[in-house]
Amino acid sequence: MNKYQQLFKQLQQERNSSPLDVNDHLMVFDGLNTFIRSFGATPAYNEDGDHIGGITGFLYSVGKTVRDFKPTRCVIVFDGRGGSAKRKKIYGDYKANRANKTKLRRHDHHDSTIEDEQESMRHQFSRLVSYLDNLPVTFMSIDGIEADDAIAYIAQMYEDTCKKITIVSTDRDFYQLVDDRIQVWSPIKKKMYDVEAVQEEFGVHPNNMVIYRSFTGDASDNIPGVNGIGPKTILKLIPELAQPAEYSVDALLDKSRSNLKESKSYQKILDNARIIEQNYQLMNIKLLDIPAQTASKIRGIMEQPISELNRSEFQRLFYEDKMWAIMKNLPDWLNNTWLSLNAFAKQTHK
Repeated sequence: MNKYQQLFKQLQQERNSSPLDVNDHLMVFDGLNTFIRSFGATPAYNEDGDHIGGITGFLYSVGKTVRDFKPTRCVIVFDGRGGSAKRKKIYGDYKANRANKTKLRRHDHHDSTIEDEQESMRHQFSRLVSYLDNLPVTFMSIDGIEADDAIAYIAQMYEDTCKKITIVSTDRDFYQLVDDRIQVWSPIKKKMYDVEAVQEEFGVHPNNMVIYRSFTGDASDNIPGVNGIGPKTILKLIPELAQPAEYSVDALLDKSRSNLKESKSYQKILDNARIIEQNYQLMNIKLLDIPAQTASKIRGIMEQPISELNRSEFQRLFYEDKMWAIMKNLPDWLNNTWLSLNAFAKQTHK
């Protein structure tokens, strides 16, 4: 029996033993997070000397995660144009540290400039979309909102119908969404964050991660934390954050006013109330403050039939970009990674 027959038999056995629906295990990728990580960390060039690490690294990363966790549906979400505008109104320096920061980790091509690499990033991103159009995935980029907000909305939209939702990102903002059905896979740490894992690592229940991170800030988004109050101090002052009951900013400030005699740190909380409240608004993706028209667009995309695997067009793009030296055995990769998802995609066309 050859390997293709073995793969087909395995898929048949899985289907016969446990009939699955296309939305049983929804895997949602934070697209830009995956792409930037791949672009910077993958020093891959085709035979013309063009950097193609953003494309190949992204496809390999997504493909490995799909093979490892065997979702029934794959959704890839990117930031839309003007997605940061809402948060920039709250804090003008939001993500101000992002400009001109991407630099390839490599030992050759030292003569390339930041401008060259940003142009390469734009080209590879545009090209990547063409590859994704030919895979059995749902692709989404909604103008006016960031991927975090779209992913949070999708998680809320499907939480009652999916058996499991796995968000793939290194962004800690997603830990606030974790519950008995939603988990977060960190590709860098190679760690799955469920409720227990979040509590074990941070000492905080996912329902209270927003309050916790309002103190710590987020350097990757240029969001400042509260100076002088570290993670251990936060948990000592506000042990309620370890409990499932959601703890509000108002409750935090009320407790601080009532306990000023116990610790000077409570006064420090009150002195930084504006920063804490601002950070809470910036980092709380459960607020789902998105326009009804935008929410309707997301629902429309998610309810459309899923594109089926277009092997010939994917291979045409692959050979046009001369990626064979990096992605070897393309037919095997397509079969081993996408055949199962393609079978589920076909269900949506009935």
